[in-house]
Amino acid sequence: MGFVKFLGTAGARYVVGKQLRYSAGTWIELGGTRFLLDPGPGTLLRCRKSRPPLEPEELDGLILSHKHLDHSTDVNVMLEVMAELGHKGKKGVLLAPRDCLEGDDPVVLKYVRKYPERIEILEEGKTFEVGAVRITPVAHRHGDAETYGILFDSSEGRVGFVVDTGLFPELPRRYQGCDLLVLNVVRLKPTPEIDHLSLPEAAVIIREVRPKLAVLTHFGMTMLRARPHELARKLTEELGLEVIAADDGLTIEAGRWKR
Repeated sequence: MGFVKFLGTAGARYVVGKQLRYSAGTWIELGGTRFLLDPGPGTLLRCRKSRPPLEPEELDGLILSHKHLDHSTDVNVMLEVMAELGHKGKKGVLLAPRDCLEGDDPVVLKYVRKYPERIEILEEGKTFEVGAVRITPVAHRHGDAETYGILFDSSEGRVGFVVDTGLFPELPRRYQGCDLLVLNVVRLKPTPEIDHLSLPEAAVIIREVRPKLAVLTHFGMTMLRARPHELARKLTEELGLEVIAADDGLTIEAGRWKR
C-alpha cells in the first residue's frame, strides 16, 4: 500500500531558521516506487530518525520543485546516499527545473550529478515515467524561481502537490482529478506582493478541485499562530470536503484517498 509521509512541514524563513517545524522533504511511495520531494534542511537526518525507518538507499527518485533553500538544501547529500554512496554505480533519477542545474547559481553540485542514472529537466507539457508512476510538472508563479507543482499518477490514484505559488486563474484546473491534494499554505491572509498561497486562496483551489482528501502543509508563522488543525477543521465544515493539517512525521496511507 502506498503512502505519503511529511518529514517536515515548515514554510517561510523564520519557521525554517528557528526549526519551529522541521524543514525536511516529503517521502512519497506509490505503486512500489519511492520519491523524495523537496529535500530541505535536515532531510537526511529525518529519514534516518523516522519510525518506522525510511531508507534513502531505497529511493527511486528525487524531485525539486524549485531552487529555494528550504526545498533544496539536502539534494546533494540525498543524491549521493540514494546511489549508496556510489559503491554500486548509478541509481535513481533527479527531476528538477533547469535553473537548479544551470546558470550562475545552480543548487545541484556538478560532482554529484554522476550518481543518478538520469537527470530530467522539469518543463511545462512534459511527462516522465519512473517505475509505475507518471509524473507531470505544473508550472507555478513564484517570484524569479522557476517552480513546478507535481502530479503523480499511479494505480493508487492521482496525487497532486501544490507547492509554493501565487494564485492565478488557471491553477485549480491544472489539478483536476486529484484524489489527494497537498497544498503549501504559508500565510493566513492574502499578501498580493508575495507569491505564496494564503488560507483563503487554498480554499479556492480545494473547492474547485474537490479532492477526496486535502492536506495543508508548509506553514509560516501566521498559520502556526492560528492553529493549523483548527483552521483545517473549519475548512472541512465550510467546503464539505475533508481537509487536514499536516504535522511533522504525519503518514497518510493510500487507502485514505483512493476512490
